[in-house]
Amino acid sequence: MTLEQFLDRFRGPERSVVVVNRTDPDPVLNMLVDTFGDDAVRVVDGRVTTESSDRRLTDGAGAAETDGAVGLTARELTTEVVDGDGEAVPSIDVGVLRRHEDVPFDGGDPAEIENLVLLMEDDEVVAGSTLGELGDAVLFVNSDLYITGSRSLEDVDLPSVISGLDDATFTLRGYPESNRQKLLLITISRFIERAAWTAGDGTLRSSFQRLSRIDDEVGTREVYERVTESGVDTHLYGVPDELPRDLDAVIHAGDGSDFTDSWFVVYRPPEGPHSAESDPDSDLMRGIEGGVGLLAVETEPRTWRGLWTFDSDRVSRVNRYIERNL
Repeated sequence: MTLEQFLDRFRGPERSVVVVNRTDPDPVLNMLVDTFGDDAVRVVDGRVTTESSDRRLTDGAGAAETDGAVGLTARELTTEVVDGDGEAVPSIDVGVLRRHEDVPFDGGDPAEIENLVLLMEDDEVVAGSTLGELGDAVLFVNSDLYITGSRSLEDVDLPSVISGLDDATFTLRGYPESNRQKLLLITISRFIERAAWTAGDGTLRSSFQRLSRIDDEVGTREVYERVTESGVDTHLYGVPDELPRDLDAVIHAGDGSDFTDSWFVVYRPPEGPHSAESDPDSDLMRGIEGGVGLLAVETEPRTWRGLWTFDSDRVSRVNRYIERNL
């Protein structure tokens, strides 16, 4: 069995990213498509129409979707207001989102929110983030922020829309198909590394395809120096083109497909992965206390399929496979 075959055993919900906008959606839409993928993004323009006895939601292409969800829907967040010229324009009722305490949301003053990004499962809202929160994490930055070490471990956090992608399978594309999609993998990896470093114990297993990347990328080198110095039992995996120097970590070298085609970062707390309280305000503590892992496999050149998870069973199974087979 390979990690790709192992990944096939995991199934997750299908989720999509939706923009609810007050302004021209195109710039935001373009950034989201380049980050999350063309198939995962759509636009809601705030206009609700009625057809037959159903209330339907119009998307950016003018298509209508029946609202059959039980929980919070995008329609409930959108309304129309009349501007100074007497024209009806889209508006966002963020108060509705804040009243749904079961839906994680990060954002500021509702009056200042121009674009709201929602994570949807079918027609139900799973999480919401303002464009500013999501932009600071992935939309307005590039991978150099992490490679050079400009963003430290203390600064790595996940907005609700990215946090809500846990256990959802994803497909991402690398350069030149996309300049940004792999940034999601980098961001989630750093979040897991931060959990391990903050814990200061337990076990961290990380793959690099080529082990030379650890010394070649200043930011990556600094992260793993801090993680190993904190007391975490650190295991590094990859093709041994150049071994990292003076790093207190266990090196696992190989040239099989699990070494060349996988991207994993798995943190296992000292007592083993276990269920931890799910709190939208403390994803970091959830990872520290219960464990957290990312597994992605390059199924085609520059195309990655995978998931990340807090689920204790999945974290245990991924950790066990790596420990026994690599």
